[in-house]
Amino acid sequence: MISSMYNSIQHFNEFGVKKIENEIKNFMEGNKNIVGLILALQKILFELGRDIITEVLENMDEYLRNSGVRKKKWEIVRKDKNRILTSFGIVTYERTYFKPKMGGKRHHLVDDMVGIKPHEKMSEDVIINAVDEAAESSYRKAGEKASYMNEISKQAVMDKIHNLDFTTTETKKYKKKDIKTLYIEADEDHVHLQQKGINKSKYNIAMPKIVYVHEGIDAEKSSKSRKRLKNVKYFGGMYENTEKLWLEAADYIDKQYNMNYVEKIYISGDGASWIRQGVKWIEKSKFVLDGYHLKKCIITATAHLNNEIIRQELKDAVDWPDREEVKKVFKEILSLTENKTKKGAVKRAEQYILNNWDGIEIRAEEGIGIIGCSTEGHVSHIFSSRLSSRPKGWSKIGVGKMSKLLIYKGNGGKVYDLVMAQKMKREKEEKEQIQDELIKEARSIANRYNDTWDIRPTAIVRGEKTGLYNEIRAIMGRI
Repeated sequence: MISSMYNSIQHFNEFGVKKIENEIKNFMEGNKNIVGLILALQKILFELGRDIITEVLENMDEYLRNSGVRKKKWEIVRKDKNRILTSFGIVTYERTYFKPKMGGKRHHLVDDMVGIKPHEKMSEDVIINAVDEAAESSYRKAGEKASYMNEISKQAVMDKIHNLDFTTTETKKYKKKDIKTLYIEADEDHVHLQQKGINKSKYNIAMPKIVYVHEGIDAEKSSKSRKRLKNVKYFGGMYENTEKLWLEAADYIDKQYNMNYVEKIYISGDGASWIRQGVKWIEKSKFVLDGYHLKKCIITATAHLNNEIIRQELKDAVDWPDREEVKKVFKEILSLTENKTKKGAVKRAEQYILNNWDGIEIRAEEGIGIIGCSTEGHVSHIFSSRLSSRPKGWSKIGVGKMSKLLIYKGNGGKVYDLVMAQKMKREKEEKEQIQDELIKEARSIANRYNDTWDIRPTAIVRGEKTGLYNEIRAIMGRI
């Protein structure tokens, strides 16, 4: 039986509270800088967090040492220390090494029960912090912010990103909605890869793709300066075969929408072959050339002339749309262009418009212009700010995993859910039957004999419904 109060709490009441009182006194009597007070309190409270974790783990280990269930099947080998990095900092605790009497692998059973794997140096909360920050800034900064007072290397952060498993995430299925018109927009980012050796190619880039489905402009959430899309869902990453990407989008549409009610689905993009391929996979879909790339093309063809009249003529011919008039305007532009390089750019612009004429016609005939196309904005929002807006040397696997992470977060996914789902999947695959039997029997014994739990923290024995009680109960209940 331990003392009448949980030891770490008792110690905190005797010494930690005094430290807090002194910090508050110094704050009130000093320059009243709130940052200093916050950091001081954080240090004290994080120390308490480490002490509680240590005591909980050591009490659980002591229970296992004294358990009659354990004595039947497991022998004590030795007791040793372990260190693990947590959000509170490094936690050091003692635990027992057991071996099964019937033969088999030896285990630190308390580590198994709380999900600490052999040779594991950091807890999942540190990984969650690192992954969350890595999606916003850099591996280095993520390593600095992963844990209080202790940082991890950018290599360690990168390894955690590379090991993320997105197959554990699934799209929730709701009652199918009746929507007449759906919109799909698609584009890709251009990310510079690490370049090794003497022959560094300027074409050494990765192109993560993004496809998103939505129901048009959300009038309630939009403003004059910023348009917001209604019920947007992102898909994307690095795909060797884009058929898989389109199948993901098609599967989502089939699960979320009543296709008997849907009349039209517009696929908008820059006309790349992989984007046009979506029409083959998405039922009732048509390709539309997006307004951003169309406008960019018109500017490219006319900017060097500094002639607003001819630019407007080209725009009017495209908006009408009149294919022959477009050719006529381009002929005039070329006659006014002397520079050979500029002539090449004008010819490419003309070819681009004519090659995507079907997408231009559908846009004009069916009024798609009122919806607009926001792919560039979404590529920037989801991908570019992290992957390509600042010079970085990515590996191909790094681009693939990070783009998946950014898509996951863009859909409102929580890194906590991602990491913990991956952990649960791994634990399920690695479970050993003999260990499961021990846990099951330990629970049975605990339920039949209340005095078996006398070695638990007193907060549980006394049954006080405090925050500490609930937390410890949740942990100890796993035995």
